[in-house]
Formats: sequence, structure tokens, C-alpha cells
Amino acid sequence: MPVCAIPNSDGFLAVVPEFEVSSCSGYVMMSTQEYDYFMAYTQITSSEIATYFAGGFALVFVFGFLQTYGIKAALKVIRLI
Repeated sequence: MPVCAIPNSDGFLAVVPEFEVSSCSGYVMMSTQEYDYFMAYTQITSSEIATYFAGGFALVFVFGFLQTYGIKAALKVIRLI
């Protein structure tokens, strides 16, 4: 469970368990297991970056193709009339 730690006048960190973590004005201390659990969900891996980049890049081409296909079909209909 995370606890609040506030620097005292001597420069040391004093753990203040009665403070809520959300209202802590100092540092929040947590165990290594909690830190590992937290970082597993907040760190972005290189494979995720590559996937999202390729997906965004592909979306540009897909939507660009669909737009130009619709314009080409509209021009073809106009020429038939």
C-alpha cells in the first residue's frame, strides 16, 4: 500500500501514514511489487510503438484511397450523364 512521505526540517523523509496518497504534498512511497505492477501498465514497448505507427500510417492510405475512389466514381457518373 502506498504511503505519504514528507521531508522534515532535518532533511529526512518522514512517513506520514495518516495522510491520504491523493492529498500528499511530498513523496509517495510504494513497494517494489506495486512499482512493477504500475510500470507494467504505463510503459510502452517498442513493439507497441511500431504497431501503432504502422496502424496510423495504414489508416492514412486506406482513407485516402476510399476518398479518391469515391471521387473517381462520382466523376465517372458525371461523365455518363
